[in-house]
Amino acid sequence: MKRRRYLINMKFQTEFILKFCGLVVLGAVVFGVILYVFSSRTLTTSFENSRLVVKSTASYLLPGLLFGGLVVAILTATAASIVVLLMTHRVAGPMYRFEKYAEKVGSGEISSDLKIRKKDQFQNLVGAFNKMTQDLGAGLLKVIGVSDKLDDLIDQLSDSTNSEMLLKEDIKKIVSELRKDKRDLKNALAYFKVNR
Repeated sequence: MKRRRYLINMKFQTEFILKFCGLVVLGAVVFGVILYVFSSRTLTTSFENSRLVVKSTASYLLPGLLFGGLVVAILTATAASIVVLLMTHRVAGPMYRFEKYAEKVGSGEISSDLKIRKKDQFQNLVGAFNKMTQDLGAGLLKVIGVSDKLDDLIDQLSDSTNSEMLLKEDIKKIVSELRKDKRDLKNALAYFKVNR
């Protein structure tokens, strides 16, 4: 499954790219300042307009340093932006899928069909999410099974009361089954921990 959009979570990815580019620019500025400071104590001779000129090396290097630093910073920031975009794409895509999956589970759709691309990050988290929903589904199936049994017992009880008098043995049997089903329901519901 190939993603066509590279900006999946624009805020996250843009912020990450800007911070990374900021580091690149900061590195270039620090390098330029260090080079300028160390070269300010030396002299350089050069010919300008057929004259021999003696200047501090820092003054001589400053125009080239500024231009070269600017070009290198722009090229490096552009390359870094592309690399970071591709890297964050492998993080932002799964994050987007997790959000959508959590919304589905939160709305009651319990299924273990969360999938992400093989090269994306968080593969172990996908397994944990899928196991979680499988366990939730198994717990809910137990609750549904006990609920169905209770419905059957209620139907038996209401059919019996309309057509004939219940015998004490029938009542004891139904009450015993109701107690058993109530215990089963309590056990099934004990799987779910809810803050009250």
